Amino acid sequence: MFGAMSNCKETWGVFPCSTSLPGSFILVLVYGRVILYAANWLSDGSELLLEILDPGIIGGLVLPILGALPDAFIIAVSGLGGTQEEAQKQISIGVGTLAGSSIMLLTVAWAGSVLLGRCDLKKDGTMKNKTLTHRWNLFKTGISTDRFTPLSAMLMGASVLLYGTIQIPSILARTFHPLASLVGGIMCFVFLAGYCIFQVIYPEMQSRMMDRAKNKHRRVNAMRLMEENTSAFGNLLSFDGSLNMRTVEPMFKNFDKDNSGSIDRGELRALLLGLSISNEKGDALEEDLKYWMKEFDQDEDNVIGFDEFCNVLKKWLQERRDENRKASRRPTRGPSRIQGMRQNNGGEEIPEDERHLLARDEEEGGEEDEEKENEQDEEEDENKPPPSRTQIATLSATSQRHLAFQPSLSPLPSPPFAISAGEVVSSFQFAKRKRSKNLSLTLSQIYGAVTLNNTLCLGIFLLIVHFKHLKWTYTSEVAVTVGATLIMSLIGLRSTKFRSWMAIPVALIYPLSVFIVWFLDYVVHLDD
Repeated sequence: MFGAMSNCKETWGVFPCSTSLPGSFILVLVYGRVILYAANWLSDGSELLLEILDPGIIGGLVLPILGALPDAFIIAVSGLGGTQEEAQKQISIGVGTLAGSSIMLLTVAWAGSVLLGRCDLKKDGTMKNKTLTHRWNLFKTGISTDRFTPLSAMLMGASVLLYGTIQIPSILARTFHPLASLVGGIMCFVFLAGYCIFQVIYPEMQSRMMDRAKNKHRRVNAMRLMEENTSAFGNLLSFDGSLNMRTVEPMFKNFDKDNSGSIDRGELRALLLGLSISNEKGDALEEDLKYWMKEFDQDEDNVIGFDEFCNVLKKWLQERRDENRKASRRPTRGPSRIQGMRQNNGGEEIPEDERHLLARDEEEGGEEDEEKENEQDEEEDENKPPPSRTQIATLSATSQRHLAFQPSLSPLPSPPFAISAGEVVSSFQFAKRKRSKNLSLTLSQIYGAVTLNNTLCLGIFLLIVHFKHLKWTYTSEVAVTVGATLIMSLIGLRSTKFRSWMAIPVALIYPLSVFIVWFLDYVVHLDD
Protein backbone atom coordinates (compact mmCIF):
# COMPACT_ATOMS: atom_id res chain seq x y z
CA MET A 1 0.00 0.00 0.00
CA PHE A 2 2.80 2.39 0.93
CA GLY A 3 5.02 1.45 -1.98
CA ALA A 4 5.12 3.24 -5.29
CA MET A 5 2.46 2.04 -7.75
CA SER A 6 4.05 3.62 -10.82
CA ASN A 7 6.25 6.49 -11.84
CA CYS A 8 4.47 9.83 -11.92
CA LYS A 9 5.14 12.84 -14.09
CA GLU A 10 5.20 16.33 -12.64
CA THR A 11 2.48 18.51 -14.15
CA TRP A 12 4.05 21.26 -16.28
CA GLY A 13 7.36 20.28 -14.68
CA VAL A 14 6.50 22.39 -11.62
CA PHE A 15 3.89 20.71 -9.43
CA PRO A 16 5.24 17.78 -7.37
CA CYS A 17 3.55 14.39 -7.52
CA SER A 18 3.49 11.16 -5.54
CA THR A 19 2.31 7.60 -6.05
CA SER A 20 2.54 6.54 -2.39
CA LEU A 21 -0.14 6.99 0.24
CA PRO A 22 1.97 9.09 2.66
CA GLY A 23 3.20 11.30 -0.16
CA SER A 24 -0.31 11.76 -1.51
CA PHE A 25 -1.56 12.65 1.97
CA ILE A 26 1.10 15.35 2.33
CA LEU A 27 0.14 16.76 -1.08
CA VAL A 28 -3.50 16.84 0.01
CA LEU A 29 -2.52 18.95 3.03
CA VAL A 30 -0.34 21.31 0.98
CA TYR A 31 -2.80 21.85 -1.86
CA GLY A 32 -5.69 22.06 0.59
CA ARG A 33 -3.94 24.83 2.50
CA VAL A 34 -3.33 26.80 -0.69
CA ILE A 35 -6.97 26.37 -1.72
CA LEU A 36 -8.06 27.53 1.74
CA TYR A 37 -6.08 30.77 1.42
CA ALA A 38 -7.45 31.37 -2.07
CA ALA A 39 -11.02 30.72 -0.90
CA ASN A 40 -10.60 33.23 1.92
CA TRP A 41 -9.47 35.87 -0.56
CA LEU A 42 -12.41 34.98 -2.78
CA SER A 43 -14.76 35.49 0.15
CA ASP A 44 -13.26 38.86 1.06
CA GLY A 45 -13.28 40.10 -2.53
CA SER A 46 -16.86 39.01 -3.06
CA GLU A 47 -17.87 40.82 0.11
CA LEU A 48 -16.60 44.03 -1.48
CA LEU A 49 -18.70 43.37 -4.58
CA LEU A 50 -21.81 43.53 -2.40
CA GLU A 51 -21.25 47.28 -2.16
CA ILE A 52 -21.89 47.79 -5.89
CA LEU A 53 -23.83 44.74 -7.12
CA ASP A 54 -26.98 42.86 -6.13
CA PRO A 55 -26.39 39.71 -4.00
CA GLY A 56 -28.32 37.67 -6.57
CA ILE A 57 -25.93 38.70 -9.35
CA ILE A 58 -22.84 38.01 -7.25
CA GLY A 59 -23.98 34.75 -5.69
CA GLY A 60 -26.12 33.50 -8.56
CA LEU A 61 -23.95 34.47 -11.53
CA VAL A 62 -20.51 36.01 -10.93
CA LEU A 63 -19.11 33.55 -8.39
CA PRO A 64 -20.53 30.38 -10.00
CA ILE A 65 -19.21 31.37 -13.43
CA LEU A 66 -15.78 32.21 -12.02
CA GLY A 67 -15.78 28.78 -10.42
CA ALA A 68 -17.21 26.82 -13.34
CA LEU A 69 -15.23 28.21 -16.28
CA PRO A 70 -11.84 26.79 -15.24
CA ASP A 71 -13.44 23.44 -14.40
CA ALA A 72 -15.22 23.46 -17.76
CA PHE A 73 -11.91 24.15 -19.52
CA ILE A 74 -10.28 21.22 -17.72
CA ILE A 75 -13.20 18.97 -18.68
CA ALA A 76 -12.98 19.97 -22.33
CA VAL A 77 -9.21 19.49 -22.57
CA SER A 78 -9.23 16.12 -20.82
CA GLY A 79 -12.22 14.79 -22.77
CA LEU A 80 -11.31 15.87 -26.29
CA GLY A 81 -7.72 14.67 -26.19
CA GLY A 82 -6.48 11.11 -26.65
CA THR A 83 -8.18 8.02 -28.00
CA GLN A 84 -11.81 7.04 -27.61
CA GLU A 85 -10.93 4.68 -24.75
CA GLU A 86 -9.00 7.41 -22.92
CA ALA A 87 -11.84 9.87 -23.44
CA GLN A 88 -14.34 7.32 -22.07
CA LYS A 89 -12.21 6.89 -18.95
CA GLN A 90 -11.88 10.64 -18.46
CA ILE A 91 -15.62 11.14 -18.88
CA SER A 92 -16.31 8.41 -16.31
CA ILE A 93 -14.14 10.20 -13.76
CA GLY A 94 -15.58 13.57 -14.74
CA VAL A 95 -19.24 12.60 -14.42
CA GLY A 96 -18.61 11.10 -10.99
CA THR A 97 -16.73 14.21 -9.95
CA LEU A 98 -19.50 16.47 -11.27
CA ALA A 99 -22.15 14.52 -9.38
CA GLY A 100 -20.10 14.54 -6.20
CA SER A 101 -19.36 18.25 -6.54
CA SER A 102 -23.03 19.18 -6.89
CA ILE A 103 -24.13 16.98 -4.00
CA MET A 104 -21.31 18.21 -1.77
CA LEU A 105 -22.32 21.81 -2.39
CA LEU A 106 -25.98 21.07 -1.70
CA THR A 107 -25.31 19.12 1.49
CA VAL A 108 -21.96 19.86 3.14
CA ALA A 109 -21.77 23.51 2.05
CA TRP A 110 -25.48 24.16 2.71
CA ALA A 111 -25.54 22.46 6.11
CA GLY A 112 -22.25 24.01 7.20
CA SER A 113 -23.43 27.47 6.17
CA VAL A 114 -26.62 27.09 8.21
CA LEU A 115 -24.71 25.99 11.31
CA LEU A 116 -21.98 28.62 11.01
CA GLY A 117 -24.41 31.42 10.19
CA ARG A 118 -27.09 30.51 12.72
CA CYS A 119 -28.48 33.23 14.98
CA ASP A 120 -31.33 33.56 17.44
CA LEU A 121 -34.73 33.63 15.77
CA LYS A 122 -37.43 36.25 16.16
CA LYS A 123 -41.07 35.31 16.70
CA ASP A 124 -41.71 35.40 12.96
CA GLY A 125 -38.82 33.01 12.30
CA THR A 126 -36.37 35.55 10.86
CA MET A 127 -32.85 35.72 12.24
CA LYS A 128 -31.54 38.34 14.67
CA ASN A 129 -28.39 39.38 12.85
CA LYS A 130 -25.13 38.76 14.75
CA THR A 131 -27.00 37.54 17.86
CA LEU A 132 -26.47 34.02 19.21
CA THR A 133 -27.50 33.38 22.82
CA HIS A 134 -29.02 29.89 22.35
CA ARG A 135 -25.69 28.56 21.13
CA TRP A 136 -26.47 24.82 21.01
CA ASN A 137 -30.25 24.95 20.65
CA LEU A 138 -30.95 23.77 17.10
CA PHE A 139 -34.64 24.68 17.33
CA LYS A 140 -34.33 28.27 18.57
CA THR A 141 -31.56 29.22 16.17
CA GLY A 142 -31.37 29.33 12.39
CA ILE A 143 -30.96 31.59 9.38
CA SER A 144 -33.17 33.59 7.06
CA THR A 145 -32.59 34.91 3.55
CA ASP A 146 -34.17 37.55 1.35
CA ARG A 147 -37.26 36.72 -0.68
CA PHE A 148 -35.31 36.47 -3.94
CA THR A 149 -33.12 33.50 -2.89
CA PRO A 150 -35.90 30.91 -3.49
CA LEU A 151 -35.86 31.94 -7.14
CA SER A 152 -32.26 30.71 -7.40
CA ALA A 153 -33.38 27.41 -5.89
CA MET A 154 -36.20 27.14 -8.44
CA LEU A 155 -33.83 27.77 -11.37
CA MET A 156 -31.47 25.15 -9.97
CA GLY A 157 -34.28 22.61 -9.81
CA ALA A 158 -35.28 23.38 -13.38
CA SER A 159 -31.70 23.03 -14.64
CA VAL A 160 -31.26 19.50 -13.27
CA LEU A 161 -34.04 18.29 -15.58
CA LEU A 162 -31.55 18.71 -18.44
CA TYR A 163 -30.06 15.36 -17.40
CA GLY A 164 -33.19 13.78 -18.83
CA THR A 165 -32.20 14.75 -22.39
CA ILE A 166 -29.48 12.08 -22.37
CA GLN A 167 -30.53 9.77 -19.53
CA ILE A 168 -34.03 8.91 -20.77
CA PRO A 169 -32.91 7.88 -24.30
CA SER A 170 -30.01 5.86 -22.84
CA ILE A 171 -32.39 3.95 -20.56
CA LEU A 172 -34.87 3.27 -23.35
CA ALA A 173 -32.38 2.28 -26.05
CA ARG A 174 -29.34 1.12 -24.03
CA THR A 175 -27.17 2.25 -26.96
CA PHE A 176 -25.37 5.38 -28.15
CA HIS A 177 -27.73 8.15 -29.18
CA PRO A 178 -25.80 10.85 -31.06
CA LEU A 179 -28.87 13.03 -31.54
CA ALA A 180 -29.81 12.89 -27.85
CA SER A 181 -26.36 13.98 -26.68
CA LEU A 182 -26.21 16.77 -29.29
CA VAL A 183 -29.68 18.09 -28.46
CA GLY A 184 -28.94 17.81 -24.75
CA GLY A 185 -25.69 19.75 -25.08
CA ILE A 186 -27.36 22.52 -27.07
CA MET A 187 -30.23 22.74 -24.56
CA CYS A 188 -27.72 23.06 -21.72
CA PHE A 189 -26.06 26.05 -23.33
CA VAL A 190 -29.40 27.64 -24.26
CA PHE A 191 -30.50 27.31 -20.62
CA LEU A 192 -27.15 28.74 -19.51
CA ALA A 193 -27.54 31.78 -21.77
CA GLY A 194 -31.08 32.37 -20.51
CA TYR A 195 -29.93 31.95 -16.92
CA CYS A 196 -27.15 34.53 -17.31
CA ILE A 197 -29.46 37.04 -18.99
CA PHE A 198 -32.14 36.55 -16.34
CA GLN A 199 -29.69 36.99 -13.45
CA VAL A 200 -28.59 40.33 -14.89
CA ILE A 201 -32.05 41.62 -15.83
CA TYR A 202 -34.05 40.41 -12.82
CA PRO A 203 -32.46 42.72 -10.19
CA GLU A 204 -33.10 45.66 -12.51
CA MET A 205 -36.73 44.54 -12.89
CA GLN A 206 -37.06 44.28 -9.12
CA SER A 207 -35.52 47.72 -8.67
CA ARG A 208 -38.02 49.23 -11.09
CA MET A 209 -40.92 47.49 -9.35
CA MET A 210 -39.73 48.84 -6.01
CA ASP A 211 -39.42 52.35 -7.45
CA ARG A 212 -42.95 52.15 -8.87
CA ALA A 213 -44.31 50.97 -5.53
CA LYS A 214 -42.45 53.72 -3.70
CA ASN A 215 -43.72 56.40 -6.07
CA LYS A 216 -47.29 55.12 -5.85
CA HIS A 217 -47.11 55.28 -2.07
CA ARG A 218 -45.68 58.81 -2.39
CA ARG A 219 -48.67 59.90 -4.51
CA VAL A 220 -51.32 58.30 -2.30
CA ASN A 221 -49.72 59.75 0.82
CA ALA A 222 -49.47 63.21 -0.77
CA MET A 223 -53.19 63.28 -1.59
CA ARG A 224 -54.09 62.23 1.94
CA LEU A 225 -51.89 64.93 3.49
CA MET A 226 -53.19 67.59 1.13
CA GLU A 227 -56.75 66.70 2.15
CA GLU A 228 -55.83 67.07 5.82
CA ASN A 229 -53.73 70.23 5.55
CA THR A 230 -55.65 72.42 3.08
CA SER A 231 -58.54 73.18 5.45
CA ALA A 232 -57.42 76.83 5.60
CA PHE A 233 -58.30 77.13 1.91
CA GLY A 234 -61.39 74.88 2.01
CA ASN A 235 -62.13 71.25 1.26
CA LEU A 236 -59.82 69.73 -1.34
CA LEU A 237 -62.63 67.52 -2.67
CA SER A 238 -66.11 68.54 -3.80
CA PHE A 239 -69.27 66.74 -2.70
CA ASP A 240 -69.08 64.43 -5.72
CA GLY A 241 -65.47 63.48 -4.89
CA SER A 242 -63.88 65.53 -7.67
CA LEU A 243 -61.13 68.10 -7.21
CA ASN A 244 -62.47 71.34 -5.70
CA MET A 245 -61.04 74.14 -7.84
CA ARG A 246 -62.22 76.78 -5.32
CA THR A 247 -59.71 75.30 -2.88
CA VAL A 248 -56.92 74.48 -5.31
CA GLU A 249 -56.75 78.00 -6.79
CA PRO A 250 -56.15 79.97 -3.54
CA MET A 251 -53.79 77.27 -2.33
CA PHE A 252 -51.76 77.56 -5.54
CA LYS A 253 -51.67 81.38 -5.32
CA ASN A 254 -50.60 81.20 -1.68
CA PHE A 255 -47.38 79.43 -2.62
CA ASP A 256 -46.86 81.44 -5.82
CA LYS A 257 -44.94 84.10 -3.91
CA ASP A 258 -43.86 86.14 -6.93
CA ASN A 259 -47.38 86.08 -8.50
CA SER A 260 -45.91 84.76 -11.75
CA GLY A 261 -48.78 82.33 -12.29
CA SER A 262 -46.44 79.38 -11.80
CA ILE A 263 -44.53 77.64 -9.02
CA ASP A 264 -40.77 77.30 -9.30
CA ARG A 265 -38.55 74.84 -7.44
CA GLY A 266 -38.11 77.05 -4.37
CA GLU A 267 -41.86 77.68 -4.09
CA LEU A 268 -42.52 73.97 -4.53
CA ARG A 269 -40.19 73.29 -1.62
CA ALA A 270 -42.28 75.66 0.52
CA LEU A 271 -45.49 73.90 -0.60
CA LEU A 272 -44.17 70.45 0.34
CA LEU A 273 -43.03 71.65 3.75
CA GLY A 274 -46.04 73.89 4.35
CA LEU A 275 -48.55 71.10 3.70
CA SER A 276 -46.38 68.58 5.63
CA ILE A 277 -46.08 66.42 2.53
CA SER A 278 -42.34 66.28 3.06
CA ASN A 279 -41.11 67.29 6.49
CA GLU A 280 -37.71 65.68 6.24
CA LYS A 281 -34.47 67.42 5.48
CA GLY A 282 -31.63 66.30 3.25
CA ASP A 283 -31.94 63.59 0.63
CA ALA A 284 -35.60 62.71 1.32
CA LEU A 285 -36.78 66.25 0.64
CA GLU A 286 -34.62 66.50 -2.46
CA GLU A 287 -36.05 63.22 -3.77
CA ASP A 288 -39.60 64.52 -3.25
CA LEU A 289 -38.74 67.78 -5.03
CA LYS A 290 -37.22 65.93 -7.95
CA TYR A 291 -40.22 63.61 -8.24
CA TRP A 292 -42.82 66.42 -8.03
CA MET A 293 -41.02 68.51 -10.64
CA LYS A 294 -40.85 65.49 -12.94
CA GLU A 295 -44.56 64.73 -12.49
CA PHE A 296 -45.99 68.27 -12.56
CA ASP A 297 -43.65 70.07 -14.98
CA GLN A 298 -45.17 68.53 -18.10
CA ASP A 299 -43.74 71.05 -20.59
CA GLU A 300 -40.28 70.84 -18.95
CA ASP A 301 -39.83 74.60 -18.49
CA ASN A 302 -38.66 74.18 -14.85
CA VAL A 303 -41.84 75.76 -13.45
CA ILE A 304 -45.30 74.33 -12.69
CA GLY A 305 -48.26 76.16 -14.19
CA PHE A 306 -51.73 76.17 -12.64
CA ASP A 307 -53.20 73.93 -15.37
CA GLU A 308 -50.32 71.47 -15.00
CA PHE A 309 -50.84 71.45 -11.23
CA CYS A 310 -54.57 70.71 -11.56
CA ASN A 311 -54.15 68.03 -14.24
CA VAL A 312 -51.67 66.00 -12.17
CA LEU A 313 -53.75 66.34 -9.00
CA LYS A 314 -56.79 65.01 -10.89
CA LYS A 315 -54.75 62.05 -12.13
CA TRP A 316 -53.48 61.28 -8.64
CA LEU A 317 -57.00 61.59 -7.24
CA GLN A 318 -58.33 59.11 -9.81
CA GLU A 319 -55.50 56.70 -9.00
CA ARG A 320 -56.42 56.91 -5.33
CA ARG A 321 -60.06 56.11 -6.12
CA ASP A 322 -59.00 53.08 -8.15
CA GLU A 323 -56.84 51.83 -5.29
CA ASN A 324 -59.69 52.27 -2.83
CA ARG A 325 -61.96 50.19 -5.07
CA LYS A 326 -59.34 47.45 -5.28
CA ALA A 327 -58.82 47.59 -1.53
CA SER A 328 -62.54 47.05 -0.90
CA ARG A 329 -62.33 43.73 -2.77
CA ARG A 330 -59.17 42.51 -0.99
CA PRO A 331 -58.94 40.94 2.47
CA THR A 332 -56.95 42.95 5.00
CA ARG A 333 -53.72 41.21 5.93
CA GLY A 334 -50.01 41.79 6.24
CA PRO A 335 -47.23 42.29 8.80
CA SER A 336 -47.77 44.48 11.82
CA ARG A 337 -45.78 47.34 10.32
CA ILE A 338 -48.05 47.38 7.27
CA GLN A 339 -51.11 47.38 9.51
CA GLY A 340 -49.70 50.39 11.32
CA MET A 341 -49.18 52.24 8.06
CA ARG A 342 -52.71 51.39 6.99
CA GLN A 343 -53.95 53.04 10.18
CA ASN A 344 -51.84 56.10 9.46
CA ASN A 345 -53.38 56.23 5.99
CA GLY A 346 -56.84 56.65 7.45
CA GLY A 347 -57.79 52.99 7.09
CA GLU A 348 -56.82 52.71 3.42
CA GLU A 349 -55.51 49.39 2.19
CA ILE A 350 -51.86 49.45 1.15
CA PRO A 351 -51.55 48.28 -2.49
CA GLU A 352 -50.03 44.86 -3.13
CA ASP A 353 -46.76 46.11 -4.58
CA GLU A 354 -46.35 48.55 -1.67
CA ARG A 355 -46.91 45.71 0.81
CA HIS A 356 -44.03 43.83 -0.85
CA LEU A 357 -41.86 46.92 -0.55
CA LEU A 358 -42.65 47.40 3.13
CA ALA A 359 -42.27 43.70 3.87
CA ARG A 360 -38.83 43.71 2.33
CA ASP A 361 -37.86 46.84 4.23
CA GLU A 362 -39.03 45.22 7.46
CA GLU A 363 -37.11 42.04 6.62
CA GLU A 364 -33.89 43.94 6.04
CA GLY A 365 -34.45 46.51 8.77
CA GLY A 366 -31.54 47.08 11.06
CA GLU A 367 -28.94 45.81 8.62
CA GLU A 368 -27.68 49.33 7.93
CA ASP A 369 -26.84 49.79 11.60
CA GLU A 370 -25.08 46.45 11.66
CA GLU A 371 -23.11 47.36 8.57
CA LYS A 372 -21.95 50.54 10.31
CA GLU A 373 -20.83 48.45 13.26
CA ASN A 374 -18.81 46.31 10.88
CA GLU A 375 -17.39 49.25 8.94
CA GLN A 376 -13.95 48.64 10.36
CA ASP A 377 -14.05 44.98 9.29
CA GLU A 378 -15.11 46.01 5.80
CA GLU A 379 -12.17 48.44 5.57
CA GLU A 380 -9.82 45.62 6.49
CA ASP A 381 -11.37 43.47 3.77
CA GLU A 382 -10.64 46.16 1.20
CA ASN A 383 -6.92 45.60 1.72
CA LYS A 384 -7.24 42.03 0.46
CA PRO A 385 -7.54 41.68 -3.33
CA PRO A 386 -9.92 39.08 -4.78
CA PRO A 387 -7.98 36.08 -6.15
CA SER A 388 -8.11 34.43 -9.52
CA ARG A 389 -10.61 31.58 -9.32
CA THR A 390 -8.62 29.86 -12.07
CA GLN A 391 -5.78 29.32 -9.61
CA ILE A 392 -8.11 27.49 -7.25
CA ALA A 393 -9.48 25.24 -9.98
CA THR A 394 -6.03 24.55 -11.43
CA LEU A 395 -4.62 23.56 -8.06
CA SER A 396 -7.69 21.41 -7.40
CA ALA A 397 -7.34 19.57 -10.68
CA THR A 398 -3.59 19.25 -10.27
CA SER A 399 -3.91 17.76 -6.80
CA GLN A 400 -6.55 15.36 -8.11
CA ARG A 401 -4.20 14.04 -10.79
CA HIS A 402 -1.30 13.69 -8.35
CA LEU A 403 -3.21 11.63 -5.79
CA ALA A 404 -3.67 8.67 -8.15
CA PHE A 405 -7.33 8.03 -7.16
CA GLN A 406 -9.00 4.89 -8.41
CA PRO A 407 -12.13 6.19 -10.23
CA SER A 408 -14.14 3.05 -9.58
CA LEU A 409 -13.56 3.25 -5.83
CA SER A 410 -14.02 6.96 -5.23
CA PRO A 411 -16.37 8.48 -7.77
CA LEU A 412 -18.03 10.81 -5.26
CA PRO A 413 -16.00 11.57 -2.12
CA SER A 414 -12.45 12.56 -3.11
CA PRO A 415 -12.12 14.48 -6.41
CA PRO A 416 -15.26 16.56 -5.72
CA PHE A 417 -13.74 17.73 -2.46
CA ALA A 418 -10.73 19.06 -4.36
CA ILE A 419 -12.87 20.70 -7.05
CA SER A 420 -15.49 22.14 -4.65
CA ALA A 421 -13.16 23.17 -1.84
CA GLY A 422 -13.10 26.80 -2.95
CA GLU A 423 -16.88 27.16 -3.06
CA VAL A 424 -17.36 25.28 0.22
CA VAL A 425 -14.83 27.32 2.16
CA SER A 426 -15.96 30.65 0.70
CA SER A 427 -19.57 29.75 1.57
CA PHE A 428 -18.49 29.13 5.15
CA GLN A 429 -16.66 32.46 5.22
CA PHE A 430 -19.79 34.31 4.07
CA ALA A 431 -21.97 32.48 6.58
CA LYS A 432 -19.69 33.32 9.52
CA ARG A 433 -20.66 36.98 9.14
CA LYS A 434 -24.04 35.99 10.64
CA ARG A 435 -26.07 38.49 8.63
CA SER A 436 -29.14 37.80 6.53
CA LYS A 437 -27.59 39.60 3.56
CA ASN A 438 -24.52 37.36 3.67
CA LEU A 439 -26.61 34.21 4.11
CA SER A 440 -28.64 35.19 1.05
CA LEU A 441 -25.39 35.50 -0.88
CA THR A 442 -24.16 32.16 0.47
CA LEU A 443 -27.21 30.15 -0.58
CA SER A 444 -27.40 31.99 -3.92
CA GLN A 445 -23.78 31.02 -4.53
CA ILE A 446 -24.48 27.36 -3.74
CA TYR A 447 -27.60 27.21 -5.91
CA GLY A 448 -25.83 29.09 -8.69
CA ALA A 449 -22.79 26.79 -8.63
CA VAL A 450 -25.01 23.71 -8.97
CA THR A 451 -26.94 25.39 -11.79
CA LEU A 452 -23.66 25.99 -13.63
CA ASN A 453 -22.74 22.33 -13.08
CA ASN A 454 -26.09 21.30 -14.57
CA THR A 455 -25.69 23.55 -17.61
CA LEU A 456 -22.13 24.51 -18.54
CA CYS A 457 -20.30 21.40 -17.29
CA LEU A 458 -23.03 18.95 -18.31
CA GLY A 459 -23.29 20.61 -21.72
CA ILE A 460 -19.57 20.14 -22.33
CA PHE A 461 -19.82 16.50 -21.26
CA LEU A 462 -22.70 15.85 -23.65
CA LEU A 463 -20.93 17.48 -26.59
CA ILE A 464 -17.82 15.39 -25.89
CA VAL A 465 -20.00 12.27 -25.74
CA HIS A 466 -21.51 13.25 -29.09
CA PHE A 467 -18.32 14.09 -31.00
CA LYS A 468 -16.25 11.22 -29.54
CA HIS A 469 -19.11 8.69 -29.90
CA LEU A 470 -18.87 7.64 -26.26
CA LYS A 471 -21.27 5.56 -24.18
CA TRP A 472 -23.47 7.15 -21.53
CA THR A 473 -23.57 4.66 -18.65
CA TYR A 474 -23.94 6.85 -15.60
CA THR A 475 -27.44 6.11 -14.36
CA SER A 476 -26.43 5.94 -10.69
CA GLU A 477 -24.62 9.30 -10.78
CA VAL A 478 -27.52 10.95 -12.58
CA ALA A 479 -30.04 9.45 -10.15
CA VAL A 480 -28.37 10.80 -7.01
CA THR A 481 -27.66 14.19 -8.62
CA VAL A 482 -31.24 14.67 -9.76
CA GLY A 483 -32.64 13.40 -6.47
CA ALA A 484 -30.46 15.57 -4.23
CA THR A 485 -30.95 18.66 -6.39
CA LEU A 486 -34.73 18.36 -6.51
CA ILE A 487 -34.91 17.80 -2.74
CA MET A 488 -32.80 20.86 -1.98
CA SER A 489 -34.62 22.89 -4.62
CA LEU A 490 -37.94 22.16 -2.93
CA ILE A 491 -36.48 23.03 0.48
CA GLY A 492 -35.06 26.30 -0.82
CA LEU A 493 -38.23 27.17 -2.72
CA ARG A 494 -40.53 26.41 0.19
CA SER A 495 -39.15 28.96 2.65
CA THR A 496 -36.63 31.69 3.37
CA LYS A 497 -36.30 30.64 7.02
CA PHE A 498 -34.34 27.56 8.09
CA ARG A 499 -33.86 26.31 11.63
CA SER A 500 -30.49 24.86 12.55
CA TRP A 501 -31.74 21.28 12.98
CA MET A 502 -32.37 21.09 9.23
CA ALA A 503 -28.61 20.98 8.65
CA ILE A 504 -28.40 17.45 10.06
CA PRO A 505 -30.74 15.61 7.62
CA VAL A 506 -29.39 17.71 4.74
CA ALA A 507 -25.79 16.73 5.56
CA LEU A 508 -26.80 13.05 5.68
CA ILE A 509 -27.89 13.22 2.04
CA TYR A 510 -24.21 13.12 1.02
CA PRO A 511 -23.24 9.74 2.56
CA LEU A 512 -26.63 8.40 1.49
CA SER A 513 -25.83 9.39 -2.11
CA VAL A 514 -22.45 7.63 -1.94
CA PHE A 515 -24.17 4.48 -0.68
CA ILE A 516 -26.81 4.62 -3.44
CA VAL A 517 -24.11 4.92 -6.13
CA TRP A 518 -22.22 1.97 -4.65
CA PHE A 519 -25.39 -0.10 -4.38
CA LEU A 520 -26.56 0.61 -7.94
CA ASP A 521 -23.12 0.06 -9.49
CA TYR A 522 -21.75 -2.88 -7.51
CA VAL A 523 -24.85 -4.71 -6.27
CA VAL A 524 -27.54 -4.04 -8.86
CA HIS A 525 -25.01 -3.56 -11.72
CA LEU A 526 -27.43 -1.06 -13.21
CA ASP A 527 -25.45 -0.06 -16.30
CA ASP A 528 -23.89 -3.46 -17.09
